[in-house]
Amino acid sequence: MRISGRLALALLLALALTGSAQAGLRAVYFDASKSRQLIIEVADNGDARIGEADSSDYGLLIDGKFLVVGDQQGKPMVARIEDIGAAIDRVVPPIFHDMLRDPSSAGLPKRLQASAAGEQTVGGRKGRVYHISGFAGDDPAKAMDYVISTDPALAPVGHALEQFMNAALVPAAVLMGSAIPELLGETREIFALGTPIDISGRFRLDHVETIDIPAARFALPAALTPVDALVEGMKAEARDNAHR
Repeated sequence: MRISGRLALALLLALALTGSAQAGLRAVYFDASKSRQLIIEVADNGDARIGEADSSDYGLLIDGKFLVVGDQQGKPMVARIEDIGAAIDRVVPPIFHDMLRDPSSAGLPKRLQASAAGEQTVGGRKGRVYHISGFAGDDPAKAMDYVISTDPALAPVGHALEQFMNAALVPAAVLMGSAIPELLGETREIFALGTPIDISGRFRLDHVETIDIPAARFALPAALTPVDALVEGMKAEARDNAHR
């Protein structure tokens, strides 16, 4: 299996939706150079679509399940994030176990330290500034500044963004191995505080707007790919890479 994308990503499940447009909101994030734009569309029922502008790869959060939509040999591919993790665990020594289906199952100790430091408005939304330290591989005393919002209206945006960030780790799992659980745990700790609207100036909310979202935005472009097929695709890709 191969999932391409300009922004590290991979994403996942449910029934294709039909019907007219439904009310919702669109949150737009930019990187520091404003060369990359991440768009999160959330319907009033909590379903969401998240992806980089102009990319064919994106994620769908449908009925609480996160789906990765990508490309496999020129055809649309849709898979649950936990199924991709399960497939990887069958190809290499297990890494994900149940972490992608139930992040709380990882049982990792909390290791980040977060200290609040006032409020800040980003993209028209108020948030609290946190100095967060203790990240894996960093100087334990080195802190990153996050602005995190607890606005209930942004909670679905935060949920989709967390799943998107988890999915971004999936393609790197074979290379990063045991570091993956730590990174998933750190992500969980950060999002437990609320929805990040500024990550050390490297990734910031630009604006939030109320829009009507066509139901087609949440429709699946293909049937779900089962775990066995994902495993075969990964093995085929590994064989192809070995002969290059």
